[in-house]
Amino acid sequence: MSGKGSRCRNVRKILSVCLVAFFPVLLGANGEFRGLEERLVALFEEHNSAMVRVKAVYPPDAEAEDEVPQVVIGSGFFISREGLIITNASIVFDPLRVWVEHEQIAYSAEVVGMDSRTNIAFLRTHRLPKDFSYFHLADRADLPPVGSFIMRLSMPLEFQASPNFGMVSGFESRFGERFFPCTYVRTTVPAGPGDGGSAYVDLTGRLLGIQVGSLPDVGSSYILPARAALRIRDDLLFSGAVTYGWIGFEVELVSGVEFGRKLVLSEVFDDSPAAEVGLLEGDVLKQIGDYPIQSLDALRNAMFYTRVGQYVDVRVEREGEDRRFSVQVDARPEDEPMQIYEPVNPDDPIRNPLKEAVPETRETPLPFADDYADERPSEGNEGSVSSPGGS
Repeated sequence: MSGKGSRCRNVRKILSVCLVAFFPVLLGANGEFRGLEERLVALFEEHNSAMVRVKAVYPPDAEAEDEVPQVVIGSGFFISREGLIITNASIVFDPLRVWVEHEQIAYSAEVVGMDSRTNIAFLRTHRLPKDFSYFHLADRADLPPVGSFIMRLSMPLEFQASPNFGMVSGFESRFGERFFPCTYVRTTVPAGPGDGGSAYVDLTGRLLGIQVGSLPDVGSSYILPARAALRIRDDLLFSGAVTYGWIGFEVELVSGVEFGRKLVLSEVFDDSPAAEVGLLEGDVLKQIGDYPIQSLDALRNAMFYTRVGQYVDVRVEREGEDRRFSVQVDARPEDEPMQIYEPVNPDDPIRNPLKEAVPETRETPLPFADDYADERPSEGNEGSVSSPGGS
């Protein structure tokens, strides 16, 4: 019996358990249940070869008694035919070495760019696997409504690519005192060790985004939308750095029974693009570019997806009249008060991937140490990754 056939049956068992837990009422509607199960299995078979396990080696803990290097592990996935991989920045933040494991083969890799604000990073392997699939980062603004079914593909612990099933449960651009750079998708899929950097797809197979955070107290995870990851990728690959747009004003959310909610400019900074075109304190913000502004979420999205140097139409209400201004977006100053993005904190549970000690049986944490020497090994001589109980 082939390993692939056995693995497919295992996936069916996993998905069946998930579906029984989610939809006991569908057990009577056997045809619908079977159809959904088959669709999920087909999605997994289509995309599982895009998944990789990411491992990064860090110096030994200064407070530890031994001097064993630390290894941080997580998930990642291919997003191009050329082998570009996306994962979490918190996994590969200034490590000694990085590698990925694909189909139980280790490939040395390098970090080509990262953005700690969104917690994503991009890697390239020194060699490409002979056979792999990849996801497309689509520039689509629409997100699935709350209640939509989704599938996560991840590389938990030392297991092979594994599916999990859940739903979209909400959209937020902040959680408590933590502000996100754009709207994140909240799901009902809990995050476990090694799940950081997982891929999420809907039932059509569309990539929804990458897991960048978790809410363990409520068994939820946060997804950075694929469109946001595309925006970060373009900045990093074309200019080498991520730049965030800035117009130069502060806003205050005002609500009332008569007029509902509105965003009012509470401060316009001197020498800012907003000041140069004549925006004033007290203006009611209505729209930025293609984004109607009715909430702080909408404002953050408008600024996140607006490019530096781009001219955008800003529409405000002033003394009962609509006013329009053409504003050229500037780069956000480092000391600007609206700098609300927070760097990755490895001790923060919302960002923290699994950290594991290098097994004592391994002579080196690098299964492909020769790749970093002047003379590289011959093609196809990457290090194999042994499985527990394997030969």
